Amino acid sequence: MKKMNKPLLWFILSFICFHIILFIMWGEYNVYWQLYTGIMLIAGISYVFYQRDIASKRLLTSIAIGLATGLALILVQVIFAFITSDLTYTSLIKQLSRTGVYFKWQMLITLLCVMPCHELYMRTILQKELTQLFQRPWIGIVVSAGLSSSFFLYLDRWWVVLFIFVCQLILGLSYAYTRRIVTTTVAQIVAVVLLLIFHG
Repeated sequence: MKKMNKPLLWFILSFICFHIILFIMWGEYNVYWQLYTGIMLIAGISYVFYQRDIASKRLLTSIAIGLATGLALILVQVIFAFITSDLTYTSLIKQLSRTGVYFKWQMLITLLCVMPCHELYMRTILQKELTQLFQRPWIGIVVSAGLSSSFFLYLDRWWVVLFIFVCQLILGLSYAYTRRIVTTTVAQIVAVVLLLIFHG
């Protein structure tokens, strides 16, 4: 096992600070989107630690895997929707409104800014560093999925937390294969856009 480095220390300290902020604001559901957006934009500072993995797949391959992963995320949502009404498309839209998402421009900011920052923070800082530290990809995948979903504990919707955990596992697997955040970013954008088209 390698020694813990600066990116991982940055992640640990910032992760604790982010959770303190969310904990203090627990129950203020209508401002959750603003809090989470701000937190992820701050997390975008992680870019100073970003280095392209020399073993990463080609860009077109990574995008193709991202498209396939996006379809897998939709399938997961459909399966969960059969299990619980809390995760039907209508319920998810209501949940978004509950967190302070009222306008299309907010969704646009989430897709183009927040998701990429989240992926940069979770994949190239946490998952990548844990994989290098322990030399076991599954540790990085499971831990990053768990910590990603932990940001949503404050919504008091356990089905949502579980759903996000499963989705993050799938995203983690796709990142472990391509080693590019474009894969996981494309996957989430594709999933959201397709859901909006199908249900729009």
